[in-house]
Amino acid sequence: MSHGTQEAKRPTMPALVLGLAFVAAGGPAFGGSGWPGHGLHHGKFWEKSKVCRKLRLTDDEVRTLENIFSRKQQTLSDLESDVESKKDDLDTLLTLSIADGRADEQKILAQVDQLEQARAKLGKARVTMLLEMRNVLTPGQRATLARLRENDHKD
Repeated sequence: MSHGTQEAKRPTMPALVLGLAFVAAGGPAFGGSGWPGHGLHHGKFWEKSKVCRKLRLTDDEVRTLENIFSRKQQTLSDLESDVESKKDDLDTLLTLSIADGRADEQKILAQVDQLEQARAKLGKARVTMLLEMRNVLTPGQRATLARLRENDHKD
């Protein structure tokens, strides 16, 4: 009877591994586009002539935005590297599990937790940067930027 029970449980591990593979393949938190035409960290919306023109950014505002970005860039890069490292570790565990069952479910789930914590840190750092940048803009500029972002998402 226990042999039948073991056989009945075996299909759940491949299903778990496949489900985790889909989770691991996902991008970091807030990895989508946050500014017209660019991702949150990699795009400098103030350098796009169309955006700069529509927002009527002053030289001082552009300098301030660039300074914020420059100050945060190393931290964001380090956090992105940590997310990639955690994803690689999870991929290794999943590969071992698929290949010969060497990784157990607890280790895999613990690695998923570590990956999600790293993604959350990255997402929070990105949002913190964006909030600081938002404070540079006037309410009118923020409204214009929101419209540009909305139009960019429609395209």
